[in-house]
Amino acid sequence: MWKISANAGFNVTDTISNTESGSYQAPAGKFRNLQAYQLFDYYTYSIYEAGSYVGDGEVKKPVGYCYNAWIN
Repeated sequence: MWKISANAGFNVTDTISNTESGSYQAPAGKFRNLQAYQLFDYYTYSIYEAGSYVGDGEVKKPVGYCYNAWIN
């Protein structure tokens, strides 16, 4: 895994926790919906062993959140 980590620029075996908080007020008599999605940077790689192609892979690194909000 160290070769993949070196190419991606971060340790691909680390555990990362992201948290975020805030408030979202609804007008009286209305409902508001809020969806949150985690955003990732994706890194792809190819694996070669002794000059022979072995396979491809992908790692992802969490970088933030995206929010969708609407009123019902």
